[in-house]
Amino acid sequence: MVVIDGLTLDLADVVAVADGEVVSLAPEAMVRMDESRKSAEATALRRPVYGRSTGVGANRTVSLTDANDGDTHGLKLLRSHAVDAGKPLDRRTVRAMLVVRLSQLAAGGSGINPTIAEALVELINADVVPEVREFGGIGTADLQALAGTALTMLGERPPLGGGEVADRLTGWATADALPFISSSALTIGQASLAQQKLAGLLENAASVAALSFIAMSGNAEAFSPAVAAAADTPAVADAAHTLHAMVQGSGQPARIQDPYCLRTLPQIFGSQAEELASLHALLSRLVIAGNENPLVHGSLAGSSNDVAHHGLFQMTNLARRVDALQLAIGAACATHLRRIGLLCDPKYTGLHPFLAEDGSGQSGVMMLEYVAAAAVGRIRANAQPVSLQTVVLSLGAEEDASFASVATAQLESTADALATVAAVELVCASRALRLQGRQLVEFDGPRLRAMMQAGFTLPSDVQDRDLRSDLEQATKLVKASY
Repeated sequence: MVVIDGLTLDLADVVAVADGEVVSLAPEAMVRMDESRKSAEATALRRPVYGRSTGVGANRTVSLTDANDGDTHGLKLLRSHAVDAGKPLDRRTVRAMLVVRLSQLAAGGSGINPTIAEALVELINADVVPEVREFGGIGTADLQALAGTALTMLGERPPLGGGEVADRLTGWATADALPFISSSALTIGQASLAQQKLAGLLENAASVAALSFIAMSGNAEAFSPAVAAAADTPAVADAAHTLHAMVQGSGQPARIQDPYCLRTLPQIFGSQAEELASLHALLSRLVIAGNENPLVHGSLAGSSNDVAHHGLFQMTNLARRVDALQLAIGAACATHLRRIGLLCDPKYTGLHPFLAEDGSGQSGVMMLEYVAAAAVGRIRANAQPVSLQTVVLSLGAEEDASFASVATAQLESTADALATVAAVELVCASRALRLQGRQLVEFDGPRLRAMMQAGFTLPSDVQDRDLRSDLEQATKLVKASY
């Protein structure tokens, strides 16, 4: 069970809940939310509070009291904001959204009634997943996704896959409507899943690149301690140390200087690790951040209980962080493809062209290079900076948008495409090493040996045949933990 306290939430726990783990609310989180609710109520008695006593967006100047629908406005708000379109998102992504929103509410900045958070716990633990579709958010809060979630909790919208909510809510107070939907929980949850997937994948991709390096008799001087000491960032230095530990003692180098795809491995994987760590740090704040608008702060025990109207919901930093990671991955694609290409070249492996059985014109792994190139096309398209986009909406009340929601959806796509590229390289590198007669006992590094052993579980038949199943198996291997 993952305990939600509103103070900390590991990204690994977001993944665990996405994969089916149940949750509970810490008692102190319930107390914090109740104090926040009372503080918001006290503030609303002495001054206007956005979404609680006013309309939202371009209707922010409309008083709910003057409109005479204060009691029903919250339900109208949820219904009007729930529209989305496109393909339904998968269960893992939606469950990630739910646990992120629960964690944010537990932080105590929304002023929401704690019973809503308790109902959200029941929704997660019953594995009732709202149907959330892909088009709706623009990086300024996932209003549609969360409004649709509220309608599911009320029993007005069927869950994903049909069925009903067993313990559905019977009403939704106006004071709790905006506080529930004012969050980018879907975007943050989606980014958390992609970040965690890429963390393992990039580590394995570096190990696969080390196998290629050995198969092509690379020069380990490029990763030496002296080179690491001269690196421009600590992440590049760390990557050099890691690669040196994997490939040292692997044999006599064939060249004084290797092609860039081998010589610059520390820069390639170091830059990716650096951007991945930066995204992790940001997401670790966002899953518990009080980005509610308005933000309830202070308490009834003091004199400072109030709300702050702000723009922290604009996910500009998240969009830029994802863009930077996408660029680092996209920039490395040329070297991924080059290593795959050189593995097919007899001048670098001493084997037949395309790692074929013989030199009689067999195609061997020729078409795997095409598959990798197709996946690279997807990665490079995704690497176009989303943070440059903008839009003006709601009668001009919102004149910009981060489109972080688009960036995080593309990051998931990039991770899947990168798995294909790494899998192609694993098939080729493993085949080359096997044909060269290399053995596991030749290498001391546990990380390299684990990846080499995994690669050697692939079929050993090098005759021309359908390689789809080989690639499917290799994709599972590069996604696994070692």
